[in-house]
Amino acid sequence: MYLPQTIGRLLTLLTIGFAALTACVSVDDSQALRTTIVTSGDLSQLPPSAMTYSWHPTLQKIFVDSRLDKQQVQQHMQDTLKKVLLTKGYRWVEDPQLADFQVGFGVAMGTQMSDEQILAAAGLVPGLSNQGVDPKKYDKGSVLISFFKPTGIAGQPTEMVWRVLAQGFANIKDMDEVKARFDGLIDEMLLSLPATHAVQ
Repeated sequence: MYLPQTIGRLLTLLTIGFAALTACVSVDDSQALRTTIVTSGDLSQLPPSAMTYSWHPTLQKIFVDSRLDKQQVQQHMQDTLKKVLLTKGYRWVEDPQLADFQVGFGVAMGTQMSDEQILAAAGLVPGLSNQGVDPKKYDKGSVLISFFKPTGIAGQPTEMVWRVLAQGFANIKDMDEVKARFDGLIDEMLLSLPATHAVQ
């Protein structure tokens, strides 16, 4: 006689439990989609007529663990930067003597590189918290992009005029997700870069 009531209570408890489980998963995933971006410098210091760039000769640093291929990460970083910068009218040139400015970058992913080490190396740190993120599923990644004035003199140090550092999370086991998150992050990092006169 009390069976329907008992079943009703059981179904209610199961529904609440399932809802709580779903809420935990959604919170975890939403936390993992967070990104933090910090910048330093002044983009107006780039030449007003700047349209071409080359890679910085020494600032192309990749720090990844054995789950990622260092050369592939570097190539993808270069390809993504070229694509995003081209949408703003900037062209990559191989010869640094023909470049209006230089672009350097750094990537740390799937490593135990601390925020203190990143601060020491980059001079910036977003300080993205791991709280609420499953460390077994997501790794924190850091991406640095820096712009330099060319010196025009071989072997002379270049002057950095602007840099942006971002941190976010990605599931290294899903490379399609990693690439999509990475490409979106690069686009977001360069939002403040003005387009050249050619596309204005």
